[in-house]
Amino acid sequence: MPTTPVTGAFTPTTPGVKPREQTDIFSSGGFLKLLASQMRNQNPLEPVKDMEFIGQMAQFSTLEQVTNLNQTNQLAQRAGLIGKQVTYQSANGLSSTGTVERLVIDNVAQTMRLVVNGVEIDPSTVLTVENPA
Repeated sequence: MPTTPVTGAFTPTTPGVKPREQTDIFSSGGFLKLLASQMRNQNPLEPVKDMEFIGQMAQFSTLEQVTNLNQTNQLAQRAGLIGKQVTYQSANGLSSTGTVERLVIDNVAQTMRLVVNGVEIDPSTVLTVENPA
């Protein structure tokens, strides 16, 4: 009796090693992961004291507020450049001058860019700011 090959059959594979995810412990997400890990791995005979836990949550709340305030300040400072003439260091290493037309915010990449004469630039490359004449 002849046999026919089966198509679409399951082929077992060896799972690859998944790389460990890097966590920035100084971010709010990193702080929460660290806190959750601490609670998960604590000694049940010596749990974290209430006051200690409240202190850690207060630290997290302060971190969140400082982060939000910093983002608001950056947005206000950069939006204040709209209509101003700036000199910035361009990609070719030379300085260029132009008027800031608008601010572009990328929420996914969490970045802000200035548009100067139709070109997006990093705000950190601005060398001088002048009021238009």
